[in-house]
Amino acid sequence: MSTTSLNTDIRLPVASLGALRRALADAVGADAAAAALQKAGYAAGDAVFEHLAGLTGDANVADLPLTEYFRQLGHIFHQLGWGELRHEPVHAGVGALDTTDWFESHTVSAAKRPSCFFTTGLLANLLGRTAGADVAVLQTECKSKGDDRCRFLFGSREALSAVYAHLVDGESVDASLAALD
Repeated sequence: MSTTSLNTDIRLPVASLGALRRALADAVGADAAAAALQKAGYAAGDAVFEHLAGLTGDANVADLPLTEYFRQLGHIFHQLGWGELRHEPVHAGVGALDTTDWFESHTVSAAKRPSCFFTTGLLANLLGRTAGADVAVLQTECKSKGDDRCRFLFGSREALSAVYAHLVDGESVDASLAALD
């Protein structure tokens, strides 16, 4: 009996994530569905991290220059058909990942809040593993709710909690980031 290597990746149409989101929301409610998708995304971050580590060869992912790390990360997501992802430093200790064609944003229409829950969890795991510390991710813009892009802020839990508190008070993202000084 011969053994063969199995491809461990599966590809599902983007509509599958939308169907999963709707089924979860119907079964457990919108907030619980969001939490479940975020948790699933976090778990999936391990595989993306390993894939990224494989692309860098002998180099430690955490030792890559920042521009190279985000170039490689963007390359992976583009190859997967998830969309183009670009990094922008927005404040000392807070970065942003922006995209205008993110796969998950196409699974929800007319959302009332940013809705890329799977991605938020995945990025928290992936960026945290790279940094060797907990990294929080907060989606502040989403194509699903009519924004021009999806934007994911990332940084320490304390910094993003402060940004979120300012957002809840009605301040803009820029004002919320400026308040961190």
